[in-house]
Amino acid sequence: MKTNSLTRRSIGSILIVALTLMGVQAPAMADIVSTDQLVAEQRADAQRATVAGFLAREDVRAQLEARGVNAEDAMQRVDSLTDTELAELSQQIDTLPAGEGAIGLVIGILVIFMLLDIAGVTDIFPAI
Repeated sequence: MKTNSLTRRSIGSILIVALTLMGVQAPAMADIVSTDQLVAEQRADAQRATVAGFLAREDVRAQLEARGVNAEDAMQRVDSLTDTELAELSQQIDTLPAGEGAIGLVIGILVIFMLLDIAGVTDIFPAI
């Protein structure tokens, strides 16, 4: 009889704790996403991929390292760019002529350096 009573109390205690914990639920936070918000997010992702692809190129990495900029630091900076900065940088990369050689590459790298310098990652241009 004592074991039966002890078993009932144990099971009862476990059920009380389980049912109490089941009642604690976080509320769902949902909001309507407009088409403009969705398109802007997808555009930002595409632009981020464009800039990341540019920074992943071996010639760009070599130029960055030749100027003392770590490629991982540059990627972290790209990840922290606002959507406006990212759109501007992506547009500049897209408008650079393909196959023009060193001039286009140098302009692209200078743009990246200026953005890194403005962010405080590097101190290449002290006047900025």
